[in-house]
Amino acid sequence: MPKINLGTRRLYDAIGFDIDSAGEIHHKVELAIGKTIGIYLGPDPPHGILFIEGCQFAIPGQSRELHAYDKYESSCFLEVSISTPRDISTGQLNLLVQKDKKTVEDLLAEIREDSDKKERLLDVISGVLALRVHRQLVLKPLAEDLFLSGEFEPIRSYEWPAMELLEDIKANLNTSPHIQNYLEGMVNTPKDILLKGGTTLHWLLKAWREQDSISKFLYLFIPLESVLQSVDESLTNSTAELEAIESILKDCDHENKGNLIQFIKRAKARFGPTLNARFEEFAQRASIPGWELDVKAFKKFNRMRNLLLHAGNKKVRGGLNLEENTRTLEDLVERYVALALLGSPDVYKSRWRPTRGNMA
Repeated sequence: MPKINLGTRRLYDAIGFDIDSAGEIHHKVELAIGKTIGIYLGPDPPHGILFIEGCQFAIPGQSRELHAYDKYESSCFLEVSISTPRDISTGQLNLLVQKDKKTVEDLLAEIREDSDKKERLLDVISGVLALRVHRQLVLKPLAEDLFLSGEFEPIRSYEWPAMELLEDIKANLNTSPHIQNYLEGMVNTPKDILLKGGTTLHWLLKAWREQDSISKFLYLFIPLESVLQSVDESLTNSTAELEAIESILKDCDHENKGNLIQFIKRAKARFGPTLNARFEEFAQRASIPGWELDVKAFKKFNRMRNLLLHAGNKKVRGGLNLEENTRTLEDLVERYVALALLGSPDVYKSRWRPTRGNMA
């Protein structure tokens, strides 16, 4: 029975690498999980050269610049591939030779079924090579594509990079005086306030530009954390309560008195205001319309962030509904950063802004 390979490969420009003395480096390893790892370092990657370039933003009514090139100037490439062997019938092989559209699409769909696992495998191989050989191997990814290979001309399929759809915005007669008012409002602002605002807004600017949904989601927490107060009333009360318990223990004759006192000391040392508590205190103090839902939504987002950061759980991506919830988090962060720095939660108007009251 004929066999084919269903695979995914990632291509990098191996920046600054010179392999003239070593020659091409090409290795394959069969994993116990039934997949084959392919590594190539050299000027002629086995699955060809592909460079995908796309504009990060799309504006209504304007053409979108998307390009795929099979020519790219570099003296050295790193190709990392993951493939799985699959039995097919002679009839299917003949259809592949003829590049039958339905047969090709059905097999490509099989590759996409466990795309998350393949992405993690590509990440671990690329990461290990970068850690052990040099990080310059993986600084410039050129493309990631799917392939079918066997006793026929290889078939490749690739996806375009993500593109954000923007708005078509027209300035009006009020735009100029508004900008002038904003600038005049900064004239007498103390230097330390300006610098603190710059630190906060640096991360918001970075989050706005970020294309990767997970990175954007994580970046959005930083400007908000920077404006939250570190001490709240509940913390003060809780610390006082722990000290009262410690005082009672010192006057009692319980057999575990020493251990209990040490436990209270450890609790006081570790006790601190959680991010959720700091945001809730800030939101309650401001009491902008819908703040209770903001608190509920923020707790949800913070829980998701903790899973991403501490558990490394990429399955969170699906449960989070990143496209919708990142925009909701963005709205929340924009409003509370504006409130902290400018004294008002009013922010720019956008057709993409979620409706207040549907934050959770």
